[in-house]
Amino acid sequence: MNKEMLISSDMNETRAALLESGHVVQLFFERKGKKSLVGNIYLGRVKNVLPGLNAAFVDIGEEKNAFLYVDEVNLDAEIESDGEVSRKIQHVLKPDQLILVQVTKDPMKTKGARLSTFISIPGRYLVLAPFNRGIGVSKKIDAKERENLKEIVEEIANKEEYGLIVRTAAKEADKSKLRRELKQLINKWRYISKKASELKGPALISSEYSLIMRLMRDIFSEDFNSIYVDKKIIKKEIASYLRSIGVKYNNIIVHHGKEDLFETFNVNEVIEGALERKVWLKSGGFIVIDSGEAMTSIDVNTGKYISSKNSAQTILRTNLEAAETIASQLRLRDIGGIIVIDFIDMESEKDRKKVYKRFLQCLESDRTKTEVLPFSKLGIIEMTRKNVSDGILGTMCSVCPHCEGSGFVKSQETIRLEIERKIRKLARESSSKAFLIKLNPSIAAQIIGIDGKNLKHLENITKKYINIKGDSSLPLDAFVVAAEGSVGEVREASRPFKAGDILNLVVEETYLHNKNDAISRVNGYVIQIIDGRKYIGQRVEVEIKSVSKTSAVAEIHN
Repeated sequence: MNKEMLISSDMNETRAALLESGHVVQLFFERKGKKSLVGNIYLGRVKNVLPGLNAAFVDIGEEKNAFLYVDEVNLDAEIESDGEVSRKIQHVLKPDQLILVQVTKDPMKTKGARLSTFISIPGRYLVLAPFNRGIGVSKKIDAKERENLKEIVEEIANKEEYGLIVRTAAKEADKSKLRRELKQLINKWRYISKKASELKGPALISSEYSLIMRLMRDIFSEDFNSIYVDKKIIKKEIASYLRSIGVKYNNIIVHHGKEDLFETFNVNEVIEGALERKVWLKSGGFIVIDSGEAMTSIDVNTGKYISSKNSAQTILRTNLEAAETIASQLRLRDIGGIIVIDFIDMESEKDRKKVYKRFLQCLESDRTKTEVLPFSKLGIIEMTRKNVSDGILGTMCSVCPHCEGSGFVKSQETIRLEIERKIRKLARESSSKAFLIKLNPSIAAQIIGIDGKNLKHLENITKKYINIKGDSSLPLDAFVVAAEGSVGEVREASRPFKAGDILNLVVEETYLHNKNDAISRVNGYVIQIIDGRKYIGQRVEVEIKSVSKTSAVAEIHN
């Protein structure tokens, strides 16, 4: 199997994709200002103890208080008067108590992050568990090698008072690599313990790696054929990390700097498809994926695939194909929680077992923990898949304000990022020196940025003159190239007014940089009105005095 990794990064977002035999199997996103908290270690303060839920809310210094179940509290159980062991939250935690915690699940919608006091510090080959005991070895390693690795780790651990997990990647490591990493993990834990003892209130103690470094630590292995990146600095960062852990990468890191990396490998098309409810099967059938508050439901349909010869065979073939596609989509979309799959009804128990077996086989390549129940009496498969993030829908979309959550639209940030990529592509592929682009006013304002800083950045990296014009008649995701050519031609086409024009406008608000002036907007184009503050809320006639790329200056016309 040919395995590849793609990493695309800019000032706003890092995106990564895993490809197997040319097919995208997994996607990752990390946006500036919205990084995952999973893996972060905090000193938290218990805010509320909830005996009814056997849990507590903990202040970790983030926007929302985090949630800690009693089963995730690493404290000795209390012996009650009748000799019974108590694991009641009110017996192990008290309000205002300081406690060292690690995030195991990101905040989602209205819920805060999920916590555990069972701290784990992952390396590439080992995971240090300071509050556990014993040594565990990945079940993905064959029995003989597992036993050998366990002996090696027991030797280098030297009966220290902590737990260790030997990861699958340890197959690539010798004793010296394992010893070196164990020393690094222990030193990190000592730093965390010391810092926690010095703090007096909620604070972040240790941050998890960036997305790129997590991919190198947790997913990259020596059976990858290539790592494609679109920034030279990322190539250097990855190479440096792999050298530091003694991994031979044999120049497989490729700088792909000419075209959009995700477009070259058709990943953008896959992302678009992963946002759709309906996924077509090769046979002509399809599955429909609906994400709800409590669970995700998946429905299988025969669609266009109809065989008059044998309906049972048609149903079996569609269900088998759907089993493969569903397993792939769960991984691609990072769907978690409770999942209910309604396969097409099969009368034969033998056929049901075939579909169930195929589904389990397809899930074997999924690194995320799953639990799958056999077909129910209603012909439904119920399963759970561990989720630590919002998945692709939660990352790229926001709840539709019109349908209040029954459907999804792309968030304005996603649209802005996509349009910026379209602008860069246009500038790269066109011989024109300048462009006039019409957008929805909300998106136009974001592309331009405060004081035009974002637009200036786009012009700097594309080496082209770019003018953005708002048009309220356009939908949010519209991208219209209204004119292109020389700078002079586009400037002339861009100006909605010229000096001397008389306009009838509503004065909207005070001008930020001069409190005596006011502003009005025409399709996103800002007009500064000299001494216009006293006319706010009124309709007045103004005379245009000067015009620039994104704004104009006017005076009250008498």
